[in-house]
Order: sequence, then C-alpha cells, then structure tokens
Amino acid sequence: MSECNLTAERMPQLLVEALSYHDREITHRHIESCSVCTTEWRSLKETWSLLGELPEAEVPSRVRQRLMAAAGLTPPSILPGNVLSFRQRPAFRYVAQAAAVVLLVGGSWFAGHRSAPLQIAPSQATINSVTPAQFAIAESRVIPAAQISPVIQGRPNIENVRFVDNNPADSEVAVSFDIKSHMTVTGQPGDKTMVRLLTYVMENEDHMTPSRSRAIDWVRQAYTDRGAADPEIAAALANVLRNDTHEGVRIKAVETLKALPPAFSGETRLALIQALKSDPNPAVRIKAVEALANLVQGGGRPDQVTVDTLRQKASQDDENLYVRVKAAEALRKLTQ
Repeated sequence: MSECNLTAERMPQLLVEALSYHDREITHRHIESCSVCTTEWRSLKETWSLLGELPEAEVPSRVRQRLMAAAGLTPPSILPGNVLSFRQRPAFRYVAQAAAVVLLVGGSWFAGHRSAPLQIAPSQATINSVTPAQFAIAESRVIPAAQISPVIQGRPNIENVRFVDNNPADSEVAVSFDIKSHMTVTGQPGDKTMVRLLTYVMENEDHMTPSRSRAIDWVRQAYTDRGAADPEIAAALANVLRNDTHEGVRIKAVETLKALPPAFSGETRLALIQALKSDPNPAVRIKAVEALANLVQGGGRPDQVTVDTLRQKASQDDENLYVRVKAAEALRKLTQ
C-alpha cells in the first residue's frame, strides 16, 4: 500500500483524534509534504465542518422503539409519568458526523480510483461571514474560545496548565498554558511583519536555534538589495554590533551593514564609528573601517566625525598596524 493510500485511510481517525501519537505524527508529516493529500485533508475538514452545521433530526419513533426493545427497556409509549422519555443526545450527532465522514472518505477514495474524484462544493462566502484573522506573535495572549478551532492538529506540547475562574459569579472559565508549536511565516522581505520578526530574531538570542550568526547570513541574503532594505534591519544589526560578545557575530554584522544601501547610514555610521573606536577585536575594527568608507563613498561627501575618527586611528601609536594602514587608505580615498 502506498503512503498516500495509507494516509487517506488514516484521515478519518486523524479527524476524530483516534490515532496513536506515532501514527498521528507520521500522517501529519506526510500531509504537509504531499500536495495531493493536503488537498484531500482540507476537503475532509471542510466536509466535517459542513456536516456539523446540518440541523439535528428527530429520531423516528419506529427507530426509537426498536432501539429501546433491543436494549431491553420499556418503550416510551408506556413509560410511567415520573420517567423521562428517550431523547437524542449530543454525542449521537458527533458519532453520526464521524460516521458520515468515514463513508464520504471511503466513497471518495473508491470513486477516485474507479472514476472521477468526489467534488464537494463549498458554501458561498459573504462579506458578513468572512472576517480576516490576525495572529499576533506575543509572549502572552488571551484568546476567546470562539476564535479557536475545536480541532487540535498534531500533538502540540502543552505545559504549565492552570485552570482559572476569575469571577465565580459568571459562567466564564479559562485554561492557561504554555504551548510549543512550530510555525512558518511567509511573505515578502519588505513586509513589516517579516522585518519585525527578523529584527526580533537578531536582537534576542535567548532560546534561538539556529545561531544569531546564521540569522545574520540569511538577513544579508534577503535584505541587502535596495528593494528589500529597511531601516529597522539596519538598526537591529547596529545593536548586534554594539552588544554581541562573539567577535565572529560582530564581523558578520559589520559586513551586512556594509552591504546595505547608504540611505540607512545614520545609525549605522554611529555604530561603525563606535566599533572602530572601542571594539576589542582588530578584525572587527578593520571591517568597520571598510564599512565606513563604503557608506561615505556611496552617500557623497564624508562627515567630519567619520574623517576625524579615521584620522585618529591612522595616527594612533598603540593601534594594530593593519588597522592603521586600512584607516589611512580609507582616509586618503575619502579626502581626494
């Protein structure tokens, strides 16, 4: 049996959370990697949702009588006055809904392998029924239950669960927890969400994988052309240059700042000047000289602070000889 066929058979069980942890993870991974199974999974979930919106039907009296008789119970027509008659339970609808989905999936699989695939026409959306959803990446969030899908996908890691009832006088309760979930955010490099996300990644290394160095490499690839550059990216790199304790990361930050357009040279120039003056690693200071020369050459006449800093470094007796040479070369080019 192919992996797609096995996944199709597991989808109804996945929908009602009846699979084991191992099988559930394997099924989810295959669905995410297979476009055909992704489409089938989306259709299945839509069918499930549509079935849930169907009106509840009253159980026919003949079916009720047969069920009561099979269970050895008194038929409802002769029940004593103090005994409640048989009534439909909400669980029956859930079971019937699941059974209908199993039949639909089985029928669609059989039909798809014998003739044309089953097509399910979605209901027409209206402006009143469709509301754009916004997901905020935040350290702590409070979300109404009505805004969360009742279907939990996969096996998210939920920890530190607390049950909260802030006001016993009302009927509202809350469940508080920490959740570890894998996310993928897509968009254009210039999208503000992407800029803020990459800025946060570079400036906050706690619990981050991969390293900040790799993050800066990726930022350099995506943001050093004029169409995608953003002042917030330059500011984040400047903060890394000022604060990171690893010289390799600071060198990468300088190289990326050097590749940015001169239009974002305000805070960038100040960070490079500070690095040239006080960074303990001579390799970082050399890169800062090169970046300063590149910024000034791309932006017109050099400012006096940059010229004075380069002149000071070129004549500083206790400075690294190579740093002095590079500063003198940059100064000569800028003042020609």
